[in-house]
Amino acid sequence: MNMLKYSLSPLFLIGLLACDWMGPNAVWMFFVAFSTFLILGDSFFGNDTTLTQKSNNQLNPILYSILPLLLLKLFHISLLGMGDTQSYIFQILASDSIFFSWQYSYNSVDLLGIILSSGLMIGGIGTVVGHELVHRKKNSFGFKVSNWLLALTWDPAFGIEHVHGHHKYIATYEDPESARRNEGVYSFIIRSTIGTLKNAWAWEKSRLSQKGLSPFSVQNQMIQIYFRSAILTGLISLGGPISLFVYFCSIVWAKFLLETVNYIEHYGLVRVPGTAIEPRHSWNSNHRISSYVLFNLTRHSAHHEKGTLPFWTLNPNEKAPMLPFGYLTMVYFSLLFPWKYRNIMNEKLKDWDSNYASTEELNLLQQLSK
Repeated sequence: MNMLKYSLSPLFLIGLLACDWMGPNAVWMFFVAFSTFLILGDSFFGNDTTLTQKSNNQLNPILYSILPLLLLKLFHISLLGMGDTQSYIFQILASDSIFFSWQYSYNSVDLLGIILSSGLMIGGIGTVVGHELVHRKKNSFGFKVSNWLLALTWDPAFGIEHVHGHHKYIATYEDPESARRNEGVYSFIIRSTIGTLKNAWAWEKSRLSQKGLSPFSVQNQMIQIYFRSAILTGLISLGGPISLFVYFCSIVWAKFLLETVNYIEHYGLVRVPGTAIEPRHSWNSNHRISSYVLFNLTRHSAHHEKGTLPFWTLNPNEKAPMLPFGYLTMVYFSLLFPWKYRNIMNEKLKDWDSNYASTEELNLLQQLSK
């Protein structure tokens, strides 16, 4: 049963690849269908609170499958250049009857559908799996897969800051990835992105300095992943300007999704610096479909209790503070109606203050509000 329910993500990616072959109208249909399935599925299929006690390493291949599927997605993006007879991809593949048929003339609506669908899969699935695997032992196969997944979005800083900063400082002002009360999602995205880059570079600089190495050494993990990103971008550039445009727009959208997820996971929660991290310092969710598609990222309270635990062992923590809706609903709501989102969550924060916050945290809130 675990294999089946956690296979939804690779199946969705295969579905998008099939839609790519059918044309831009099918890609738009995929975006609408995927979004609708997650939103309505979370609304009508209830919660999943099952817990796997035994080792379930057979689920790892499902995680690993996401990388080759997303690489195929990037290959499709490079094929967008088949409509440009001056592109390298056309000159390479024009003699092949299969690829020659890809000479579509894309309009702006077609490209928007491709960007939205691609970014949703890269950010909503690829980065989520990258997040899961970045907690694996360094130099393990899973960790290496994570580095390539983060390279897709030119975002090595996320993995470094997430492990060495976010998990240490969540729900404090020292953490750029924890949203503050009444902070708008778009200002948060900017603050979190800049703070994550700054902190990740500082971490790598300090780590390399202790080894007597320059921060620009090839051992810098950020530089290593940027190099991978450059290789991927170089291959996509064979499709010419249209492929590069779609790719960069897709990864910007993917980055927006990542930071919006960060935004909803800790919005408004506070913790006295140096005190223990507890389930109440993250917004939790046990919505069934989101949990399956996002590999239990939704069980965020348990993830922050011990970040190295594989996703299938995370406790549902039913007594933790809960998000009112599923993840994709919360993400779209915060991006499209940010003022309404804050109103809803500020009501949830009143409950958090009354039923979860410690006396010290309430005192801290008073100080922060001055």
